[in-house]
Amino acid sequence: MIPRNIVENLINISVYIYIKDIAEQFSGIIKEITEDELVVLEDKYNNLTYIPISEINVITERR
Repeated sequence: MIPRNIVENLINISVYIYIKDIAEQFSGIIKEITEDELVVLEDKYNNLTYIPISEINVITERR
């Protein structure tokens, strides 16, 4: 599990997120972390994706 304070430092930054046991990456801007430990990720089409912090394997910053 990724520590919450690391994810908090990436708010409003464009990232790639890799989820456990899924061979796909999610890309977008981290908008917030809810009180239920969900990362709110906004993609380029303004769609919101809610990802539990406990399911995140890797977060990489997009450049």
